[in-house]
Formats: sequence, C-alpha cells, structure tokens
Amino acid sequence: MSGFPKMTSRERVLATVKGAPVDRIASHFRAEPEVFEALRGRLGLADDEAVRRWAKSDIRDLSGICNTGGYGGYSLFGWRDRDCGDGEQEDFWGVRRRRVAYDGGAYVEISRFPLSGAAPEQVLDYRFPDPRKIFDFGSLPERIQSLNRGAQRYFILMEGESLFDRCWALRGMEDFMMDLIDGNEAAEHLVEGNFRFFMEFTRMILEAGKGEAAVDAIGLYNDLGTQGGAMISPAIYRKHFKERQRRLAAMIHGFGAKVFYHSCGNLLPMLPDLLEIGIDILDPLQLNAMKLSPSRLRELAGNEVTLHGGLDTQGLLVNGSPDDVRREAETLKRELGRAGRYILSCSHYLQPDVPIANIQAVVGAIG
Repeated sequence: MSGFPKMTSRERVLATVKGAPVDRIASHFRAEPEVFEALRGRLGLADDEAVRRWAKSDIRDLSGICNTGGYGGYSLFGWRDRDCGDGEQEDFWGVRRRRVAYDGGAYVEISRFPLSGAAPEQVLDYRFPDPRKIFDFGSLPERIQSLNRGAQRYFILMEGESLFDRCWALRGMEDFMMDLIDGNEAAEHLVEGNFRFFMEFTRMILEAGKGEAAVDAIGLYNDLGTQGGAMISPAIYRKHFKERQRRLAAMIHGFGAKVFYHSCGNLLPMLPDLLEIGIDILDPLQLNAMKLSPSRLRELAGNEVTLHGGLDTQGLLVNGSPDDVRREAETLKRELGRAGRYILSCSHYLQPDVPIANIQAVVGAIG
C-alpha cells in the first residue's frame, strides 16, 4: 500500500488477523526440502532461511525449522525419533515411519500402526506418553530470537495438536474409523488420551515463550477432508472432537496466542463448527476439493476468520504459466481479502514439480 508505513512481518500478520490496514499482503512460504534446495541453487542463496526471506515470508513455522530428526512437529526440543536400523524410525507413540521415494522427492509414510488389529478392549491398555518427560522448551526463546534479525520480527507458529491424525496413526485408519462409528470405548480412550497429551504439550510451548520471544500462534493440524468430501461426519466431529478443541482454543487464547487450524481437503461440513470453537486462521483452502470460488468461500467463512492459502498446487502452480499464477494470486487477494483477513500462500507445501518461474510469480504478486 503506497505511502503506508513499513511494518515488521509480525505486525503485518497480527494486523491482518485483526482486519486492520497493512502495508502489503501478508504471506507465508512453505515448500518441500527439494524445492528449498532447487531455489538455493538457482538463486545462489546460502540456506533455507535466506530462501524464506527472498520469498517475503512473514511466518516462521518452528515445527519444521527446529526439527531434529523425525516426522512432523514432535521431533524437536528434546526428542529425536528412534532409528530402528531398517530404514524406519519410531516415535514416542510407537508409530513407525519410512521414507518412500517418488518422482522428484520423498515422503514419509507410516509403516507400523501399533494398535492396528487390536481388539477394542486391548486398546484400553495403551498408555500415552507424557510430554513433560520428553520435551524441554527452555531454549525456545533463544530459537525465536535467532530468527528475528535487527528490527525484523516474524510471526511465530508452532504445531501444538493433531488429535484426529494421531489417533488413526496409532490405531490404523480403518480400525479407528470403525471405532468412531461403533462409538466404543477404544475411540474414547484414544481421543481423550491424545487430547490430554496435546493440552499439556501446547501449554509447555506457551509457557516457555515470553514477550518478544513468545509464540504467536499454535497450529491445530487435523486433516478432516478428502478430495471428495469430509473424512468424518459433523455428528462424529461434535461427539469426539469439537468440545476438546474448543477447550484447547480457549487455553491458547488465554495465553494471548492465535489458533491456526489446518485441514486439507473438503472440510465444508465442519466449517460452522470450526468457526464456533474460535479459530483465528483457516488453512490451506483447497478450493478445488471444496468446489468453491474464492468469493463463495469468503461468504461462507464470514468476515471474522483469516483465510490462509488457496493457491492451487495440484493444477495451477504445476501446469499454469507465470501470468496465470499472477492473475490467480490477484483474484485471491481481492476475493478472499475482502474483509482484510487473508494471508497469501499455497494450498499445500510447494512440490518439486512446480516450476521455479511460477514460484517467482507468487513472490512477485506479494508486492
């Protein structure tokens, strides 16, 4: 915005969430490691942080930056997944994963679900890990301060919960879905046990950060949608997850932080419930899966929640031209940002099949 005083990244995102004026659109760059590597090579940048600065990213997700060897947001600050010696790693839940190569990169996939095939009554014997015996967030303020150089301050995000996903990672997708449908004791044991873990894990993060070295948002990462519809019904969400996530959101807000809610796919059936529990930022906006235009999504979401994402990584960014990317970015800024609450980002991590010219077009659209 011409003539508007320049803001720090943190100021820009916080103003966006409030619906206040900003100097330019807030943005968040996220990509697979292979994309970071390609950009470092093409642009002559020293490290991943240099790539984020080049990309004008206002958000720093510490769950990825501080990872010390493992999957997702939990191999950090005191934990490193156990090397099983056969190409697999095991986390503190007992879930095993292995890297699986595909054309251009690799993804981590679950190879062992520890409670898969167990009878529901056997699931009740599972004892959940205690985060206070695993993690030490004493160095969190130092890590945050190391990112904030000079007068710059970034908006700091950390994953704090993945309740639905951790349940099926323990039980196996089919068995957990059947538990939910049956409404048996195994479903309640898994959901409640993991909920208690995540409440304490999140509390530890929020207690560790202070003042300029505080975490600004906690991520709730639950993939409730697929390409064709929701993973579970609204009734099941309300029975098992809604009130627990409402309690978690209230605790996060009590520390002065924001709630960043991630769900891939079509989550429209749960959207009213998510808005009701008090989320602040909704990610990643897979519009094709939801079969919605940007303007219709803004209409359904209302004007109080900040929308984050939306640039299609399945079609547009892979197959479109840089001009196509720039046009779509402007459309998203105009339609999703009608209420002032929009953060420009992609609908998933950028994949290795996205041309660098299209990534440059996204950066150019930020302004």
